[in-house]
Amino acid sequence: MHLGVRLPPSQDATRVTAGLAYLCGHLQEIRGTLGDDGTDTSTPLHKLLSSVRSGDGAGIAAALDGVHTALRAAGDARGVYGHHRGLVPVGVHSIEVVYRCPLERCDGRDDVDAEPPRCAVSGRELRRERLS
Repeated sequence: MHLGVRLPPSQDATRVTAGLAYLCGHLQEIRGTLGDDGTDTSTPLHKLLSSVRSGDGAGIAAALDGVHTALRAAGDARGVYGHHRGLVPVGVHSIEVVYRCPLERCDGRDDVDAEPPRCAVSGRELRRERLS
């Protein structure tokens, strides 16, 4: 269930993994938008990060919805879901390298800014994978 709209399980899983990938790549920006320094254990972001770290699959989608709603309330119109697009623009070829989530909970990223690239949630090194 996502914001009151029932999605097929495969679409919901795609939305959640894309949302987590966005969160991982923009965690500090999201913290700033939400005014969340990580010390308050009752915030939607803290609940989401705890669910991801513990592997609570059932709680991740609901917690991600909570962060999405909090971001929208804070003025971020796109939240965590508005950055995912299912279509590839014409003339754009797929990337050759992707960095996969070490927890296998999100889509991973192709935009990394550190060497070695690390997961913002777990702190573990992202797995580099070459696409064929």
